[in-house]
Amino acid sequence: MLGSLDLEHRLRNAVKSARDLVPAEAAAVFLPNEAGDALVIRAHSGLSENYVARQRLPLDEARALFRASGEHVLLDMPGGSVGNHALIEAEGLAKFLAIPLSFKDKLIGALVLYSKDRKRTFESDDIEVAHLLAATTAIGITNSRLYAEAVAQQDLHRHLLDALGDGVLIGWPNGRYESNPRAREILGVGQFDTVVELRAAIDVKDLMTGEPIVAGAYPLDRALKGENSKGEFFVARPETGERRDLEVSAAPVRGPNGEVVAGVMTLHDITDLLASEREREQFLSIVSHELRTPLTPLKALAQLVRSRMRRAKAQGTELDMESLDRNLAAIERQVDRMNGLVNDLLSVSRAEKGSLSMERVPYDLAVVVREVVQRYIDATVEEGRHTFTVESPSSVPAHGDQSRVEQLLMNLVGNAVKYSPTGGPVHVAVAAQGRNAEIVISDRGIGIPTDDIGKLGHPFVRGAGRASTFAGMGVGLYVARIVAEAHAGSLVLESDGDGKGTTVRVKLLL
Repeated sequence: MLGSLDLEHRLRNAVKSARDLVPAEAAAVFLPNEAGDALVIRAHSGLSENYVARQRLPLDEARALFRASGEHVLLDMPGGSVGNHALIEAEGLAKFLAIPLSFKDKLIGALVLYSKDRKRTFESDDIEVAHLLAATTAIGITNSRLYAEAVAQQDLHRHLLDALGDGVLIGWPNGRYESNPRAREILGVGQFDTVVELRAAIDVKDLMTGEPIVAGAYPLDRALKGENSKGEFFVARPETGERRDLEVSAAPVRGPNGEVVAGVMTLHDITDLLASEREREQFLSIVSHELRTPLTPLKALAQLVRSRMRRAKAQGTELDMESLDRNLAAIERQVDRMNGLVNDLLSVSRAEKGSLSMERVPYDLAVVVREVVQRYIDATVEEGRHTFTVESPSSVPAHGDQSRVEQLLMNLVGNAVKYSPTGGPVHVAVAAQGRNAEIVISDRGIGIPTDDIGKLGHPFVRGAGRASTFAGMGVGLYVARIVAEAHAGSLVLESDGDGKGTTVRVKLLL
């Protein structure tokens, strides 16, 4: 009976032993059913399946029958028995010896022995053996249940650790440890046998100073010494060298007498958080610079106009209207630039929230393209470095958000101008077939390295190399892409490489 902690194994051996040792013609172990209102047969020997399936002892009757642990009940059946009398009579059972199974004075079941011989007498030796078997069975049931509960708790403990989003390591005073899958993923290592092996496998350094952590000063080491600790560290994964930034907390686990029985350490991966903070700081720096850049010439032009007005008034001369017009046109361009920056930022914000709306109205795509290109012609006429050509049908009727399409074109033509610092041709072509239109904008500027093409077109992503030296926030191309996609279209970048110019192909559903 004690050869296994499995409950079914113990119950089967209990009834077999009862039949062999008492002896008896049949034996059964009754345990509470799931509802807890009756005792039902959980293991048996010598009984029919019909009897086993249908016989039940109401719990109230069983408690009345077994008034105290250590007692036993002898009954002649079926008249003096408990349970279903018809089943007992059909089974041919004549004698009934029952011993309660108890744990801490609580009834947890019964061991019942049956005889079909009406002349059979259970002697004192039989009853003593039955009591010994009942006591052993009660202990076995209790231990098996406690073991099952311990296994369930262990499984729950493992599942909880596996489900955690943070890494967890538990170290023991004997040098062994366990870790959850997230901890192994963060550290980039497998499961070792000892903490010493784990330390040797990973390179841990202080996040602020970059200094390595000396032996004995690891948070888990300190927890096993009874100390609570927190800190920020970084580790290099052994196989890839990839760096992960970690926020680490460790604390001791104490036993009933205050002794340290384990140390627990949690690993919270803050790599992406710190990266996003750095990106946010960089973004704020770029945005403040980009928004401040138009303000400087705006203020200078406003001061220049006011100075000329005061001088003309003091000298009684007329203003140079041509010069004034140029100054005001320059102010208008700077205001348009600021307005474009703000609109792009708002578009990115709304797109990230999924609330970038499109107000669809009838418009002429060919007219919009020519108007946008004309704005850049007017804005760059004084510099004279760029030449613009437009290839388009006279009219391309469309139905969409005209202001968003204008924003797309302003960004793309603006990029063609900005990334062609030495000037050159900017060609814009429009072609329509059925309900589909394609806009192609090409320049002979600095081009795009092959490795950068797949990265561009995402929020706040800018090109590397020469492109990084130009002003910009990395949102114009992204806004153009989401506007194209909102019109059931696409945006594709093409370039033969550094210094080879760029072509942007935009497809729209008319």
